[in-house]
Amino acid sequence: MRIFILVLCLVAMMACRHSSKIPDDFDYGKIENGVYNNNYFQFKIPVPENWAIQTREQVYQLQNQNGETSPANSSELRSTIKAADVQATILLTVLKNKPENSLNEFNPSFIILAENLVGSTSMKTGQDYLDHAKAIMKQSNLDYQFAPDYYSEKIGNRKFDAMNITLDSVQRTYYSMINRNFALSLIISSRDDQQKQELKNVINKIRFR
Repeated sequence: MRIFILVLCLVAMMACRHSSKIPDDFDYGKIENGVYNNNYFQFKIPVPENWAIQTREQVYQLQNQNGETSPANSSELRSTIKAADVQATILLTVLKNKPENSLNEFNPSFIILAENLVGSTSMKTGQDYLDHAKAIMKQSNLDYQFAPDYYSEKIGNRKFDAMNITLDSVQRTYYSMINRNFALSLIISSRDDQQKQELKNVINKIRFR
């Protein structure tokens, strides 16, 4: 869970970097019949049966957001705050095991997040964004170990730029692309190569229209 919270902290830091407005038609997406669908970014991804979906309310509780949160249904991921008030946001969080069943074990996960790039002229590719994220992580004073090179990989039916990171023996891969003036990223966190491959098999089912 600590690794997951570190991702939330990174998102919070990114949100403080600029004050551009998210479009009024921004779609946080929702899950129906085991499939997450996002109309704004025009993609969908099935969630494996019995994996644990974290609602937006649960995510914001972990981020210590102010204000009350309403009771959540795990199939509904729409935000309870105005889109214009958010700069970087987690769209989907999925854990392989329910948190209460894996308190003493590492829990493989994947996260999909979006950061608004309107007003930024320096980030035109996924690699540009990864440079941005890497710089923020280096400021955290945590012992991130970065692979020396970026690379490109096809995830689902789109090409993403990627970087590999290790922290506290946890492998994390960031896949990023630019979509409608947003950096759209998929982050997988695993303890070993077997877990990593299982997560890659899941995210490879993403499909963009």
